[in-house]
Amino acid sequence: MALHAGIEIDGGLVRIAVLDVTSKQTVLVDFIEETILGDTAAERVESLRSILQENLAEGDRKGVEIASSIPTRLMTLRDISVPFTKDEVIQKTIRYESEGHIPGVSIDDLIIDYLKCSETEDSAQLIIGAIDKEALGQHLEIFKDTGVDPARVEIDGTALASAFHVAHEEMRTGRSLIVAMEAGHTDFALLEEGRIIRLRSTANHMRVETSPSLPAPEEAVEEVAPAPEPGSAEEEFGQLFDEGETPELVETSFEEMAIAVVSDEEFDQLQAPGVRDVSQVPVSSDDMVARLITEIQRTFAGYLLRNPIDRIIVSGKVAKDLDLVSHLSEAFDVPAQQLRICDKVESSMGLDKVDRCNDSGAIAVGLALGIADQGLTAFDLRKEEFRYERRFAKLVPGLILLGLILCFSSIAHLVSSHREQQLRMSEYQAIRYNQTEIYRARFGEDPKLRGANTSIVAAAERKINELKGGSSANKRTRLDEYLPIVEMIEDVTKGVASARPEVYPEWLSLDISGLKRKDQKSTATLRVSDAVAANSVAGALESSSKFFRIEDDVKEDKENKKLTLNLFLLPSASGARER
Repeated sequence: MALHAGIEIDGGLVRIAVLDVTSKQTVLVDFIEETILGDTAAERVESLRSILQENLAEGDRKGVEIASSIPTRLMTLRDISVPFTKDEVIQKTIRYESEGHIPGVSIDDLIIDYLKCSETEDSAQLIIGAIDKEALGQHLEIFKDTGVDPARVEIDGTALASAFHVAHEEMRTGRSLIVAMEAGHTDFALLEEGRIIRLRSTANHMRVETSPSLPAPEEAVEEVAPAPEPGSAEEEFGQLFDEGETPELVETSFEEMAIAVVSDEEFDQLQAPGVRDVSQVPVSSDDMVARLITEIQRTFAGYLLRNPIDRIIVSGKVAKDLDLVSHLSEAFDVPAQQLRICDKVESSMGLDKVDRCNDSGAIAVGLALGIADQGLTAFDLRKEEFRYERRFAKLVPGLILLGLILCFSSIAHLVSSHREQQLRMSEYQAIRYNQTEIYRARFGEDPKLRGANTSIVAAAERKINELKGGSSANKRTRLDEYLPIVEMIEDVTKGVASARPEVYPEWLSLDISGLKRKDQKSTATLRVSDAVAANSVAGALESSSKFFRIEDDVKEDKENKKLTLNLFLLPSASGARER
């Protein structure tokens, strides 16, 4: 059983969809929709953590692969064009291409990913999605201490598109507008020929009306809960909770619920700190639908004029209660239907959960499909310092000695390079220095050399043989445990050497001390003539490596450029030491 789960946090509700995915079938085994309880943000955070732990961190669900979502309304989305089409090139340049499109904030403070909307022979049209690193860190903080760690974080708009893509295989051609309406916000996704070409989220300002707010007596003193610490998960999720209070689920028709429609300015006032005493004006459902139609016409005017949509797909419990299917079909003169994800995905749940999932589970199911590699996009905000890293406990004893063998193998390959003799000598000196540092880190002493030409690797072999002969069992070390790692070394050195001779780099340093850290990162620093040469070297290693994921960083260094290659061990390499 291979379980995958999607988690959507929507105001005061958390929705969880659990899929059992095999090579033969995908089965929806559970859908959970629970209210997040508590009067303060801190209490709500703890309530959410309890729900997650109870449903995903215990029993047969422990270790399930999980994806979570960031609300589309919290993202910065931009349409840009880039002069290349290959994804590997876009991945390396997207940060720099985005810089001029997101003013007022440092690009270094953002996590950015993209969706490819269309492409020609020499260019691609993209949607870039950016979020502040602090906000993403706060999102991940909510899962701390629950035993639940999302391997992927995307936005609810892309998850919604994935749910539609799987549920309606017959509608993957043409232009489809997806409208997902819940209390507080409405999300839009426009798809063309199976690709997302527009994403938008807007406040619909729907609130369940309660008794009018009353001023407090002058003698009354309101007890104020302590404010959460800045930058904490409580602060971030307190904001999320306050954005859209979700009414309790009751068995009643939508017509019995009072709906408020306010302007954008009024809504902003509602969100202002300390402002809660704002009267809500009830309106009819017809007025609410009219506002939605106007919003669609305004948002997608340019697209609708060029190419009319072929269909409208509606999602969400509120959308169902408002009968948006018939209203939107009539307004735009196109077929419309409710997205019922469970009608096309096999389910082992009871009918009550199936009905609830059909009403409001599309985003959660879309997230689960994405983490199971069945989604529409590969959009993922877990990048850079937030990248999801799997643990490789079995490789830990050999990671330090990997550096020794890496350095030794690098020397052999450098001898056959296309550089001058003096370059080889400087490379050798740099590598020998790193060999010495690695030996000290591994054995806690300086290498014992026998003669001027004795290699440090030979000294390491003697030290290992000495440990093998020790009487204490915990000191025994077998050299052959580390030997399979040679394949990884050859993988790296041959990959760098496969770059064109005219751009072959000058090696400056090799440093693998980072392998002892949690991020499992090694680095190689080289000098290249220009950015083209840097891309050639990094690209050569990226395309050939079977064991490492490569991240490159190019900086000006006098007349040349300094290239740093960050080497991250791939999950598939975890079995490299297995005999």
